[in-house]
Amino acid sequence: MKIELITIGDEILLGQTLDSNAHWIALRLADNGLRLRWHSTIGDDKSDIRHVLRHAWNRADVVLVTGGLGPTHDDITCEMVAKFFDDDLVERLDVKQLVIDRFTARNVSPPPGFDKMALFPSRAEPMINKHGSAPGIHYDSRGKHLFAMPGVPIEMKGLFDDYVMPILIDHRSGSFQSIILKTTGIGESNLSHLIGNADALNPVSLAYLPSINQGVTLRLSCGGNDEDAVQRHLSNAQTFVSERINPYIYAVGNDSLEKVILETMRKRGLTLAVAESCTGGMVCDRLVSVPGSSDVFNRGFITYSNEAKIEQLGVDEQLLIDHGAVSEQVARAMAIGAQAKADADIAVSVTGIAGPAGGSDDKPVGLVYIGIADENGSDVKKHIFSGNRDTNRRRSAGAVLNMLWKRLKKKR
Repeated sequence: MKIELITIGDEILLGQTLDSNAHWIALRLADNGLRLRWHSTIGDDKSDIRHVLRHAWNRADVVLVTGGLGPTHDDITCEMVAKFFDDDLVERLDVKQLVIDRFTARNVSPPPGFDKMALFPSRAEPMINKHGSAPGIHYDSRGKHLFAMPGVPIEMKGLFDDYVMPILIDHRSGSFQSIILKTTGIGESNLSHLIGNADALNPVSLAYLPSINQGVTLRLSCGGNDEDAVQRHLSNAQTFVSERINPYIYAVGNDSLEKVILETMRKRGLTLAVAESCTGGMVCDRLVSVPGSSDVFNRGFITYSNEAKIEQLGVDEQLLIDHGAVSEQVARAMAIGAQAKADADIAVSVTGIAGPAGGSDDKPVGLVYIGIADENGSDVKKHIFSGNRDTNRRRSAGAVLNMLWKRLKKKR
């Protein structure tokens, strides 16, 4: 099944709104054995919409459209979709009642101009929008489907799951499947070197998806008419890759590194404390973003100044005088202090120079020390990152979690 997505909205092209819908739709399709083949983003321009719709309809079996279904003057998707199918916009009493019911359920009166949302293509099927006012549009023509949905993510997701996906699954033929391998502590070039020639994976394709926050994600993908054969090819490819890079794989699937760490520590009954300087809470933020993190995450210390390191973590002032805040000695003392103050099983620390200022010949911008302390003692690792302030801070947070994950692997 060839599926194309068209995103409509000037706000996307102007960079004012991030198109999270496309990412979500692509993942949702892949989770159900389907694949997004093409994706276009266009503005609120009638000529562009007409052209892209024609192109998509000629080559795709299913066309998904998001955006432009609201009541304002720049919401022209409904009008253009109707024109594309040589259909008329008419006041549909069933659609009008749906819109009124949505406002009534929220105990508010329909706003001026709501009548526009009751103008609906005469031959299309309305998709009931449980999270908003504008209904979605469904055309089924000669075995092909067009689904137009609002751009508001919660409305789009509701329509997609409730209405679109069941139809796609009913019409699905063959299978497209993926396996995700999450890695940490290694770059994509080194991963590629270890894995070797990807041609050996045929008919499975391998994609490298690097991220500052989550390391490098590997996606193994395969499609075909025989679902059993597809699964067999993917299993063989996973074995081939895993044998070569197993020390760096922390998850099979979409779990984040912080989730894997917390689940591992929860199973072992371990508690965690974090002491941060240059990252200013990024490590803590990643940990508490995982539901249930309070079972493991004991306490976080944001000790940006020297005074805070002394007062909150008990770092010896003389260490700061002799070695500076960005040093192996202070990183170690921060981790030891955090473990003691929080009475935690394991503590991690980070101190560094994020930039753009503050560096020197001896301590350049990007220099970061990461410490860890537990019942077996303490360790410190030195990093020198190259990037802007935000990149250096995010890489530092990722390096903290990587060091913690490696420590947990040793404690098995």
